[in-house]
Amino acid sequence: MTKNVWIKAFWGFDPSNWGYIGFTRESDRDRLMRELSEDDLILIYGADSAEMEMEKRRQALGFLQIVPTPIMDYERQSEQGREWKAARGLQDRWTFALPVKRAWQVQRKIEIKHLAPQTYNHNYARIIASQGKMFTPQEAENVLQLPVLPINVYGEPPVVEDILQESTMRDTFEPSRGLVPSFGIRTSDYQDGEHYLYMLKFNGNVAAILAHAPSLLHGKALVKVGLSKDSIARCEQLNAGFPPAGSSRWKPCLQSKAFKNGIDAKNAEDFIKQTFANEFESLGGEFFFGNNSDMESLFARASAPTAFTIKV
Repeated sequence: MTKNVWIKAFWGFDPSNWGYIGFTRESDRDRLMRELSEDDLILIYGADSAEMEMEKRRQALGFLQIVPTPIMDYERQSEQGREWKAARGLQDRWTFALPVKRAWQVQRKIEIKHLAPQTYNHNYARIIASQGKMFTPQEAENVLQLPVLPINVYGEPPVVEDILQESTMRDTFEPSRGLVPSFGIRTSDYQDGEHYLYMLKFNGNVAAILAHAPSLLHGKALVKVGLSKDSIARCEQLNAGFPPAGSSRWKPCLQSKAFKNGIDAKNAEDFIKQTFANEFESLGGEFFFGNNSDMESLFARASAPTAFTIKV
């Protein structure tokens, strides 16, 4: 499913000091907030102005994922960011803000007109700069192929070093592919057998993990779907990463009837992850966020080859 991607111009790209996207007019902020979906992305490019470094003007700089919750700039601005604005007399600019949840820096030099020949038009330059504008679906597909690197956002937990590697924006939000089972003698004889699709539900502070406003969580859940010979043991392995005294845990939710072999189960796993990605917010890997009852119903339908599902 194509993600909605917006375009906006700025005098740079530094989420580590500005953990927000700012607007000078409150009405422009509120308009975008109304039209923005929870998992939409905004591509920032260098403004074509004297304040912007020449080599970065009109260049794609990075992507932001926004939380559609109104804030003021000072709530998500570092001391360095405040000093930068004060030194240039810009304290009254871009004060109406929306918080940034995640950010990625574009790793190639490419001018925005080559990415968005329809949306990026001189006639819309002022609108793009002040309000933002949505790419066409085909342009969105093009920009999602840009190679990016995740970077830190002020006010958010730092990026985990294990994920500091270049990938495309499309790959960042695509569910991972299951491993194709293989059988035979390695150091031991691994036999094929019964496999189960499962869905685990996170029982904890989802708002803190996803940086979503608590008001957006009503009726929704954070889940993990996958394939295992023992879903209960898999759940215990995940929970081993939490402190024993902690309150957050993964809980078994749904499990399919057994598949008779690994190949059929793997195909079903790929299908269910892609189905979830089409219907809900993909968080990468095997993790998804969406309406709780809808995900349970879709799991039951997607695992139909096993005849039924059982609640754990």
